[in-house]
Formats: sequence, C-alpha cells, structure tokens
Amino acid sequence: MLSEGDQSVLVSEVSEGDQSMLISEGDQSMLISEGDQSMLISEGDQSLSDLISEISLNEDIFENILEPEAIAESEANVYYPNEAYADLMTLITKYKLSNATGNAIIKFFNKHANLSTSPLPKSIEIGRKYMDNINLPNLTFDKTHVVTYKNNNYYLHHRSLIKCIKSILSIPGLSQHFTLSFENFEVDGERAYSEQNTGIWWEETEKSLPFNCKLLSIILYSDATNVDTLGKSNLHPIYMTIGNIKTWRRNKPDVKQLLGFLPILKSDEKNSEKFKITAREVFHKSLEILLEPILEFRKGIELTLENELIRFYPRISVIISDWPEAATYCLTYKSTMSNFPCHFCLVTRNNLANINLTTNEMKLRTHKNMSSLFEQNLEKSVCIESLYNYFWNLP
Repeated sequence: MLSEGDQSVLVSEVSEGDQSMLISEGDQSMLISEGDQSMLISEGDQSLSDLISEISLNEDIFENILEPEAIAESEANVYYPNEAYADLMTLITKYKLSNATGNAIIKFFNKHANLSTSPLPKSIEIGRKYMDNINLPNLTFDKTHVVTYKNNNYYLHHRSLIKCIKSILSIPGLSQHFTLSFENFEVDGERAYSEQNTGIWWEETEKSLPFNCKLLSIILYSDATNVDTLGKSNLHPIYMTIGNIKTWRRNKPDVKQLLGFLPILKSDEKNSEKFKITAREVFHKSLEILLEPILEFRKGIELTLENELIRFYPRISVIISDWPEAATYCLTYKSTMSNFPCHFCLVTRNNLANINLTTNEMKLRTHKNMSSLFEQNLEKSVCIESLYNYFWNLP
C-alpha cells in the first residue's frame, strides 16, 4: 500500500474481469458493458467519435480485454420490447456474432417456437438500430477538452462521479453488505484488520466528520490497455467502486463503474521533457475534472441507500494501479534508481531493504510535507516532479 496523506495507492496488476468493451464491425457501433450495465455508442454519436476513430474497428480488437466472466443482464434490457429480444441482442454483442449468424438464430427460433407473433426483431440489423436509439442517461459520456498538443486536441470522455455512485447505491439489497461506521476488529484480544472500515484511515477520517454523517469511501483503479495485438492502439480507462461494500460483494461486476477514458498523448518524441511534462499535466487535469464533485460536496451530499436518505462525505481511500501509474498519481520520480523511489515514504533507496530501521527513521510522505517542499521549490530533494499535485486539494 502506497500512501500520500489521506490517499493511498495500492500497487498491483489489475485484471478487470467484469468490464468489457466490444466494437462491432457490421454497423460501426461500440458496446461498453459494466456488469449489469451497458451502453451502445453508434458511429453517429459525436461524444465518442474521436475516441472511436482512433481505434481500428475489427472483430478481434477487444479479445480478452476487460471481458466479463459471465453474461450479465444489461440495464438496457428494461428498454427492450421483451426479455427474449434483450437476451438475443446481449448474445449477439457478447460473442461478437455476425448479422448472418444472428439472422440464422432468429430464423431457427421462429421456426421451432411455434408462436403466433415472434418476440424477436425481424433481423439483427433492425435489432442493432434499436440498440442505437436506446437512451441511457446514467451512462452518458461527456466530452471535455483537456489540452492541445502538437496541433492535436485531446479530450477526456467521462461520466459524472455522482451518477456512478448513485448507480451503485441503487442496487437492490446492497445495504445488507454495506458498512456505514468504523468497526474495531480484534482477534484474540489484539487489533486486526479485515474490511476497509476496520482500518486506521477509516477510523481517523470518520472522527473528522460531523455528527450523524457517514464516510463514503471511493476506490479508483486505472491502467492503460493495448487493444490490438501490435500494441499500436490503446485506451486508458479509469473505474470506480465504493469501499463501504464488503470485499466479496465489491468484487461482483455490478458494483464497479466505468468513470471515463483518460487522454493518451501521441508523439514521436515521448522521451522529450516537454512531452513528459504535458503528459503529467494532462493526467492531473483529467483527475481534476473527474473528481471535482469531491470538492463540490466536501461538506457532504445526501444520497439514498435502500430508501434511506443518508448524508455522506465522499473521500478517496484507495487508488489501484501499476507502478508507473502510481508514480504519475503521486508525481514521484518513476525511476527505481532515484534517491527516494517509494511513493509511501522518504526512506532512501539504499535503506529500503533494511529491516532494522526504526519508526523514526521511516518518514512518511504526506500532503502537508510534500506541498510544503513544493512551495519552497525543494521538490527535487524528495524526488517529486515540479508540478502541483491535484490530490493535495482533496479533503
């Protein structure tokens, strides 16, 4: 666990087995599936037209990339004429079936179902057009300009953080696996740690909240992902979930939300200092846009959980990423050969393996000491980049 003040970075390789993205070549449409939720974006959808145009559309492009473990019934199903119609289109998009194959399924069904009126579309082409016209307000992406670099405009495609939170909280029965308060967990009379609400961070943060208000723990995870076998096309998705949910339940697909796609700069001079600086600025500018509601509602927001109105204080608790991305979040030097390579502490590189260090010799990185050194132009002394870290603003 790597921490800077109130935020932590858990460094690990994340395999998002419960989100999937599918691009269908037949009608140039893209289906983003998040457990029980899905969104179809057609070629005419301008909100992601730039993103889609950057990706080579072919049937195998997202093979094994963020693919769900099982077919989950889509939120969009409620917008279909009937359940059979919805199941058919889920089958077509899940397994990337061609229109010809889909039409053969329809013909087979109609022949043997012996129904006076078929519940299925007359053709897969009609079914796809129906999907294109489905309006899912909870899954609408906004497009925000972040930077112009080398005469190219780069945009953040994102969803509202609050809408993502509300979508998770609206899941039926979630309150049974949702914790609202700190728990002093002990084993054989000694303090132990289990769920998030048994940790020190939760305990201290909860004490800082007004009476009768609850902590809403937000977990972010992101990783740039290649979407073709040659590694020439990639996306940078960022997801969120809620730490109040018990771990086993939090691992289910329906409690994870796709928050957006971070811009990926393109350049032939990726080793240039100008490119590196711009890339860091774009990353933190994007985070500022995505996480703005945390500042907006720093004094709390009323949300509904199982018909109960609760005043929550949203706080970032954990960020899951790989090592290079953790360095970008914390703005520490990416080189493991730097004097202070750890995102969590200020132990020198030569002492990281020293198991005899005392607590006093293990000074932690915090918002306070890092921002103070930055304001004094001493950021190089602790191996952080010369860029203001957006997380220093967050409560």
